[in-house]
Amino acid sequence: VRNLKSGEVSSIEAEGVFIAVGITPETGLFKSLADCDEGGYLKAGEDCATSCSGLFAAGDLRTKPLRQIITAASDGANAITSILKYLN
Repeated sequence: VRNLKSGEVSSIEAEGVFIAVGITPETGLFKSLADCDEGGYLKAGEDCATSCSGLFAAGDLRTKPLRQIITAASDGANAITSILKYLN
């Protein structure tokens, strides 16, 4: 393991490794429309509604503690229900 700040190289003993590569949310188009957090993710609750009326955020660009494919799929289901309520 290399410390990117100090350059120090060390080893970590482990029986397994989970690699998190990180992501940068592609929310630039919406930043002027809805509130974002400090990481650039759109602020939206479990109903996927943002601070902009009629704009819903689902998946990995929404502020949430867990970003996995299963949570993104769940967001899609929640968002469509919220959108239908909004349209009706």
